[in-house]
Amino acid sequence: MRSATAFADYRRLLASPVGIGVMLAATGLIVWIGLSVWGGLGTAETGFRLREAWDTAAYFYVGVPVMALAVSLASFVDPYRVWRWPLWLVAGHQVGVLLVGLGMQSGLSLILLTIILAVLLAVLFTIPALLASLAARALTERAY
Repeated sequence: MRSATAFADYRRLLASPVGIGVMLAATGLIVWIGLSVWGGLGTAETGFRLREAWDTAAYFYVGVPVMALAVSLASFVDPYRVWRWPLWLVAGHQVGVLLVGLGMQSGLSLILLTIILAVLLAVLFTIPALLASLAARALTERAY
């Protein structure tokens, strides 16, 4: 019986705003680091060379849509105060940018560029968040 209670506790945690935010931050981090590693594997140079994710075409064709979908799902599940979901996602994304930058031994030389990227991504991902929130609210109004 303990396992059923523990499962319910985990489910409640994941459905909470903090749980959703942590999953969004993990999504942003995984997208950036995963595409950085994948981009490093596809180089014609000898050996592995870590690259920045935006240097790969997959970042714009796979990474950005995955992050937009994640923000949309979070906004659909919890349609109130949707401004926070893009912030969680971008925060995880920026941690990945800094970790890969340190792994590439570029240090903090691109910090200004990453701040500009963070602002642009937060604004970009606010659009699907608002649309999903409006859809969720419209569907719940019709349900009553």
